Amino acid sequence: MLHPQNNKRRKKIKAVLFDIDGTILNCNRAGSSALIKATVDTFETVGKMEAIDFQGKTDKSILIESLSIMGFSDKDIEEKSHILKEKYFHYLEKSINKYEVTVYPGIKDILIKLSAREDILLGLLTGNFTESARIKLNSHDLNRFFKFGAFGDDAPIRDLLPEVAKKRIAELYDLVIDFKDTIIIGDTIYDVRCAKYAGAVSVAVGTGWGDSEKLKNENPDYYFDDLSNIDEFMKILED
Repeated sequence: MLHPQNNKRRKKIKAVLFDIDGTILNCNRAGSSALIKATVDTFETVGKMEAIDFQGKTDKSILIESLSIMGFSDKDIEEKSHILKEKYFHYLEKSINKYEVTVYPGIKDILIKLSAREDILLGLLTGNFTESARIKLNSHDLNRFFKFGAFGDDAPIRDLLPEVAKKRIAELYDLVIDFKDTIIIGDTIYDVRCAKYAGAVSVAVGTGWGDSEKLKNENPDYYFDDLSNIDEFMKILED
């Protein structure tokens, strides 16, 4: 555990929080396929899930948006959420290796470098449920790099997740990391807006499925087409 009094002579400690889908890896629809199956099993309908854009949304908000049109209330969805999650995780675990999950350029090397630094707290900020995040990352043995995270179970919308991450850091490390010392990395306009909402540093990466020009138009603090230039990415930590 890190203690503030032991860090006075070190560099300022920063939190680096990664999104998963479109940023770390591409599941090639393994997640959406499993969630659709689980939703049909649980609610006997998929609602409009097959038509909505999953990008930047929490799993919980995807369910609400998909099923509310079919007359399901937030309460209805919450009451059956444990059943849906059980089915979703089962389908995802069963099929994840069939979808040829790929890790984006530079990611593994960056995670190795970041996890080796004492002045970096490396975590996740993702709309995935905690368990689906674990399953996806486990496909390439990436869970070992992340000691904490803020997930789709923790809040209904992404903008609330930085505060969750901040509280989790305080609980685990007995440290308060200001948002100005928090770096949020994602591939959608919603990741950028989430970082700006919190007052964190926004890093946009164009490896997802969105329009790169729209992503740049959000004016992130930093933009990369991908993270293959590891040295250039690491410079962010020195600013």
